[in-house]
Amino acid sequence: MAEGPQKNQSLVLRLVRSAVIWALPLLLVTALTLTWLYRNTTYRSFDDPLVSAVTALIATAEVQDGSLTLTREPLDPRYQRALSGRYWLLGFLSDDGTITPISASRSLLESTLVLPPDAVAKLQSQQGEEIRTRSAGPDENETLRLVARQVILPNMNAPVVVVAGADSRAASRSVISFALTALGLMLLISLGLIIAVVTQVRSGLKPLFDLRDRVADVREGRAGQVDGVYPREIQPLATELNSLISHNKDVVERARTHVGNLAHALKTPLAVLQNEAEASKKTPSEIVSRQTETMKQQVDHHLRRARAAARGQSIGVSTEVTETLDGLARTLSRIYGRKNIDFDIDFMPGLVFRGEKRDLEEMAGNLMDNGCKWTKTSLEVSSSVNPEDESSFLVTVSDDGPGMPEDQYGEAIKRGARLDEATPGSGFGLAIVSDLATAYKGSVELGRSDMGGLKVTLTLPRRL
Repeated sequence: MAEGPQKNQSLVLRLVRSAVIWALPLLLVTALTLTWLYRNTTYRSFDDPLVSAVTALIATAEVQDGSLTLTREPLDPRYQRALSGRYWLLGFLSDDGTITPISASRSLLESTLVLPPDAVAKLQSQQGEEIRTRSAGPDENETLRLVARQVILPNMNAPVVVVAGADSRAASRSVISFALTALGLMLLISLGLIIAVVTQVRSGLKPLFDLRDRVADVREGRAGQVDGVYPREIQPLATELNSLISHNKDVVERARTHVGNLAHALKTPLAVLQNEAEASKKTPSEIVSRQTETMKQQVDHHLRRARAAARGQSIGVSTEVTETLDGLARTLSRIYGRKNIDFDIDFMPGLVFRGEKRDLEEMAGNLMDNGCKWTKTSLEVSSSVNPEDESSFLVTVSDDGPGMPEDQYGEAIKRGARLDEATPGSGFGLAIVSDLATAYKGSVELGRSDMGGLKVTLTLPRRL
């Protein structure tokens, strides 16, 4: 099953997105790593006094007459102040984690500490090893970090547990504050990085944007080739584009030459045949003359059409609309001077046709000439930007003649069609206009004018 057309993506967006995809996770991992390192360092520094207290308690413990005493208690005054957040305890450890005190700091206020089950298991399996854990303190709002060791002292049959603890809420707040700061800093760095990447990408792609603008200038007829100096990576592309433009012009010119040669090769025998038919009395000269005239008109029509098709695909050609239409109006006013036609002209200044001047003259001239033939007293000619598509413009010709029925609009633009034999003409006028407009991806529409006659609207591409 064929896939539908993919939406065009901005090159800048793709490059920025690729940079963000690897940069943001990297910065997030950096923030988490820094937080982890800070947390370990903080808690290691926090635990060091507790380790020293446990070591000092074991060193000063003595057993005399089966009872355990301390020769010297830890000097930190916080161990003496009630519920200060600093505690030590010597006692017997039960299986449920409760410690039966033998000796304790005054800060405990005759309370005890309860170790979590995993810490109890480690103490029992790792005699003499230092265990670090957490537990609730005597103050219900406290969360203690504990350092504990279970040892067998001389002259004692049962092991005792020595515990030192401190309220860790301040340290936890410090870790959380650092984590938030690190995350905020990384977000700020990410924002700065995105701005830097966007700036760098746009700066790096500026030659491509310039090349795009130069190509548009050539397409719209503002320049004949892609001008400018570009980096080594892009200069070959600009050179190839100029070569392509030159090749296009050569192909169009050769097509014009071939079509012209073919037309002339046909027109000469036709002219001879026509002359012979008119001079000879032995042939039905009227029939031959009529047919040769028709053949000649066909050759002229296809010659114009082929040339227009070649010019319609050419690059870098443009024509001022108002100047061209003004010239046609002045010429037709002289040609049809006897009819005293009132020309109502409304040309929008600044319009530029993206095509050959001779083709615009051919199309607009045919429409205006046709209007002059059929109008009674007045002819309106206007030009404006197409309100439905700003990349095109409209040329509208309206007369106050008899007009035509709506069902004959399609027949009127067929090649050689003549709906009224009384008016001079070959019937190729509207067909030529339609073919030329189609070659430029434009159109011709017929309708009824406000004056009661025919209204013809020609749509053609404009240079922006």
